[in-house]
Amino acid sequence: MLLPQVECLDDIQATKQYQDQLKSVYQIISENQYQQLTVLIDLNTYGTEIFNVLDCGVDLPFERIKRIHHTFNDDLALVDIQLGDSTGQRILEQLLALALYENINDIAGNPHPRSICLWLFEQPITEKLKQSLYLIGQAYGLGSNKRRYLRYWDPRVIQLLDYLWTAPQKLQIYQLGLSHIYYVDWNNKMKVLTLPIPNKVYPSNIEAALEQLRPLPFRFNQQQWQLLEQTEWINMIFRQLKEQIVINAQSYEIVMSQALLIAKRQMTQQQAVNNIIEGLEQPRSQGVAG
Repeated sequence: MLLPQVECLDDIQATKQYQDQLKSVYQIISENQYQQLTVLIDLNTYGTEIFNVLDCGVDLPFERIKRIHHTFNDDLALVDIQLGDSTGQRILEQLLALALYENINDIAGNPHPRSICLWLFEQPITEKLKQSLYLIGQAYGLGSNKRRYLRYWDPRVIQLLDYLWTAPQKLQIYQLGLSHIYYVDWNNKMKVLTLPIPNKVYPSNIEAALEQLRPLPFRFNQQQWQLLEQTEWINMIFRQLKEQIVINAQSYEIVMSQALLIAKRQMTQQQAVNNIIEGLEQPRSQGVAG
């Protein structure tokens, strides 16, 4: 994949959509008094050349995460950004522009990979953080102890996982020290996945319940695996419809229900697409993103 020219990002930054999102990001930073940001970048998209666009005239250091498995094509890096100075703010603005560029150019018939993946505020790069991000990408196969691997860091995948993970599974991530994970969603908006604290998942007998909570890797049930195996198809649908509809909880509920029917061979893909279009009557201009 060719790295976009700086001029392309300048054009993105001149749009109202970008300015609105930048304002929203700075509001998040202000309201939470964030001083630091770690961004997870997928180097498979552009390689380390991406830092030539992001560094804003400085040598931007990064740290790689251990590969999940030698058979899995993952090459992930973390960059640490200090938000209290102008250099850090310029890097943040370039990151946001590139994230929107990738989303805008991810269109039907011409999918675009994501390099700008997860935004982790107040999560300095430590060995614990790198190990946590390594563990989230693993799950045991159905009814076995053989490990399978998840591209959870892709914003298009973590949006699905937000609806697919159970509350105890989200708590497994919270227990790793991650309470909020931000990403740019299909609507080109910064969205946050808030991981539940223990007393929200287990209102009573918290200590006993946490003792029973299995550590990662995840153990997904059959329906979860069926949906995960339809991830590519689900994203194809959203890629096709993103300019026509607001992609929210209702959208995911309808699309996932149709994906399960496909997985069970109870419906063809074309029938499912027709049902989705009929079920999603709310146009983008009238909807409110969920």
